[in-house]
Amino acid sequence: MLKSLSQYLFLQALGPFIVASIVLTGIIWLTQALRMLDVLITQGQTLVTFFELTALALPSTLVIVLPISLFCAILYTLHKLISDSEIVVMFSAGISRSVIATPFLAIALATSALILLFSIYVAPAGLRELKSQLYEIRSDVATAMIREGTFANPAQGLTVYVRERTSDGTTYGILVHDSRNPKEPITYMAETGSLVEGPSGPLLVMFNGNIQRISREGDREMGAATLLYFDKYTYDLSQYIDTKPSFSYEGRERYFSELIDPARDDTYGQTHRKKLLADAHERLVEGVYPTMLTLIALATLLPAPFNRRGYASRMALAAVLALAIRLLGFVLANGASTSTYLIPLMYLVPLAVCGVCIAIIAGVRFDFLFQRFRAAMPGGRA
Repeated sequence: MLKSLSQYLFLQALGPFIVASIVLTGIIWLTQALRMLDVLITQGQTLVTFFELTALALPSTLVIVLPISLFCAILYTLHKLISDSEIVVMFSAGISRSVIATPFLAIALATSALILLFSIYVAPAGLRELKSQLYEIRSDVATAMIREGTFANPAQGLTVYVRERTSDGTTYGILVHDSRNPKEPITYMAETGSLVEGPSGPLLVMFNGNIQRISREGDREMGAATLLYFDKYTYDLSQYIDTKPSFSYEGRERYFSELIDPARDDTYGQTHRKKLLADAHERLVEGVYPTMLTLIALATLLPAPFNRRGYASRMALAAVLALAIRLLGFVLANGASTSTYLIPLMYLVPLAVCGVCIAIIAGVRFDFLFQRFRAAMPGGRA
């Protein structure tokens, strides 16, 4: 009987948890997708690349979404069970609070383990791969320059137009107008062309075209024009590609080992050692919050006496407490980046809340304890 009851409660909470996770993940994913939309538009990337980039940022999104989804799902499930008097029937049958809480805590512990896996390894791996791919895409000037049916301006004074581009890289109807030198603008026109990789970067090889060059002297608008026809001409695109800068991974893009022990030649890691150490502890604490939020929901609704007016006030109280404690966690994490003595508090606060919630679920009445404390004080009344 208890096994069937645990399975029933587990499934009752699992369904809303999955739905809430999908909805919240979709909302946050949409905001991130809109920020990356410029990669699709300005860099001429495909939809496949766009979805690949947003998927790389998804694990870091789930670290934020899953605890919130779990908390909402547990509140919803408990409220539904209480409203339908199922909890009352369970208590009448001699089922204890701990038995009822066990399936919910099982989901919470599984979520905590998943978040630890994401925050320690999966999320930083995705974010550092995302950073590398974004750099490669934004550095791919050749792709940005050669876009079918579009006048592209990869540099000030340079205009590139291609009428058609096939899947094998062949281009038709090429126009390149270089007016960076106002005294000698040059226009290249060709019937066909193709992109090839040269020793120093990409090259645009044009066939069957001409070069129009105008030489101006002084302030004259008109100048001497020359026209040169060619069968083959190579235009160097590498001059528009900056040398690759050396970038360092930030805290959220680093693996756990790189946070607690950065390499000696890691300039960023050695400069921001306190911040990286705080980030490492914050990742570990992230695994406590799903269980803590679940215990808050259980401690708020499970011992609740019957109330015809509903339990909206208790649910609101649970939400306020969860939000306040989570915000306090963020404050402590930010403070620990400069004051390492705050690191123990990052663990103490959620663990203390878990302890208080477990005591409430077990039947400890803190209001009675407070009254006894007042009565024991000199001049206190029982």
